[in-house]
Amino acid sequence: MSASERYDMAEDSLKSFTRSKVRTKILLCLKDGDKSTSDLEKEMGIRNTTILHAIKEMTDSDLVARTDKGYGLTNLGKMQAYMLTDMIDFVLILERYGDFWLTHNISAIPESLLVRIGMLSKSEILEGDPADILKTQEFFISELKGSTMIRGLSPIIIPGYAEAVATAVMNGAEVDLILTKPIMDIVIKEHSELLKQLLEASNFRLYRIDMDVTAAFTVTDSLFSLGLFRIDGGYDVGKDLNCVGEDAIAWGNELFNYYLFKSTRIESI
Repeated sequence: MSASERYDMAEDSLKSFTRSKVRTKILLCLKDGDKSTSDLEKEMGIRNTTILHAIKEMTDSDLVARTDKGYGLTNLGKMQAYMLTDMIDFVLILERYGDFWLTHNISAIPESLLVRIGMLSKSEILEGDPADILKTQEFFISELKGSTMIRGLSPIIIPGYAEAVATAVMNGAEVDLILTKPIMDIVIKEHSELLKQLLEASNFRLYRIDMDVTAAFTVTDSLFSLGLFRIDGGYDVGKDLNCVGEDAIAWGNELFNYYLFKSTRIESI
């Protein structure tokens, strides 16, 4: 069955999710727990009679049911509320960073994660300026040094990166690092002694990936940082998407595991 045919089957239900602002807000408010109509009136800023009319329709659709505290979501209602929350975050991050997504190569991000890009909603674009183009990298390096967990993939050379990773390892951080083959060759040539020391540490693991990757990213215990190549093929050294929160860390870890599966562990040079 084609995507178009599947849409035809689901069209009415899809339109019902957001056709009514009141219904949508009720779903989102009750996602946090059961509430009375007066609670909903205060939270939504909508008249009680309007809320009651919408709740009647939602009760008939098996989305809402009466509870001791007033009204709550049924299992169907909870599932719709979760989907709506994800959809809202997805739309917001597309609108907020539309230029970033349009001008960069997103092929490094698997489809399964692109559809959940809303998990990066707690984020900001850190951008260098003409007087300090490396501001993003300086922030990134300082964050690495104080991290207790680092998982990253790098298809580029970042000034100070090797030293920052070494500092984190010596401070006891658990570090897993994936390098593309060209970058691995450069690191071995320029930092061979440091790399040998790191490989002897039980809390450092190095991997090589033999494919072109158009993203550089790092997950730490408190931050997920994503840099992308531009559409024209060059890496955008002056612009990173920095994300915080449990959802962003989980998203970043899943992206790392996606590439870890394609990588080979390096235990000596």
